[in-house]
Amino acid sequence: MTNNKNIDIPDSLLNKPLEKLKQENKRLKFANKLLEDKLSAALDNTGLYVWEQHIPTGNLKIYGQTFGSMCGYKLNELEATVKSWENNLHPDDKEPVLASLMNHLSGKSLSYEAVYRMVHKDGSHRWISDRGRVIELDAQQKPLRMMGTHIDVTAEKQYELSLTEHANLDPLTNLLNKKALKQAFKNLVASIYYQGGAFLFIDLDDFKKINDDFGHQIGDRVLSSVAQKLKIYSSRTTSISRFGGDEFGILCDSSDKDSLMQFSQTLLNAFSKPIIIENESFNIGLSIGVCYFTERDEHFDNVFDHADQAMYRVKKNGKNSIEFW
Repeated sequence: MTNNKNIDIPDSLLNKPLEKLKQENKRLKFANKLLEDKLSAALDNTGLYVWEQHIPTGNLKIYGQTFGSMCGYKLNELEATVKSWENNLHPDDKEPVLASLMNHLSGKSLSYEAVYRMVHKDGSHRWISDRGRVIELDAQQKPLRMMGTHIDVTAEKQYELSLTEHANLDPLTNLLNKKALKQAFKNLVASIYYQGGAFLFIDLDDFKKINDDFGHQIGDRVLSSVAQKLKIYSSRTTSISRFGGDEFGILCDSSDKDSLMQFSQTLLNAFSKPIIIENESFNIGLSIGVCYFTERDEHFDNVFDHADQAMYRVKKNGKNSIEFW
């Protein structure tokens, strides 16, 4: 029979496995640190950063970058967690970004991808392109770890937005062009606050004579001055546009005829004073055609044409006045 009494084992034998484990642990830590250094060196100056998330705790680690530094925060100024990241998401982007993340964590999508804004410490925002996927599951096959990359794409996004803005603006006056006005019309009738609206078609009276007598350079300066006046006398809820030549339009979020007549008369009064350019005085009259609408299924082209027709009635009846379609 085997004797079950305690057997004395020399300390030297007991310590050998423990020493081996310590050495192995030290070796693995060194190897891990070496890999992290290599990763940081490979990504250095690329703007691309690798992140890792421990999903149950929400802890985040970013390789080669201090957490929050992209948004102007210093070391330990922000807790490196998903909650901190979420709190710095731009309010307008938070819902779709978190939905994309949850879709991946729940298995509805193969990866997580999003382009969003992070609020900077100084109040500005940075555009981030972010992507990642789950790389490890726990014993219950639930997501345990996730890894991905993010990159600051603010410069590229600003350039993209500037191209979009220029595509929607009249290059001479920086007012909306007809394409952008049409979109503003769609946004208006789709708004939950929609209660009708109106479109003012404005044509400058006898503008051709200015171009003929003074040249197109002076004519362009007159048009720019007209645009500035329209901005000054219009409310912030209106959308002002130039279609080309001497034709302008104003989209209003009111269909009240009295208010529209008062606004139109204010514009006529504002232009009763001449525009002065290089000591030359230019008297500008406005022929204004107004079409108001109340239905959500109203079409922009119909409203535009009706206001145009009303404007031409003004031209026939002596100019510098207002007609409603």
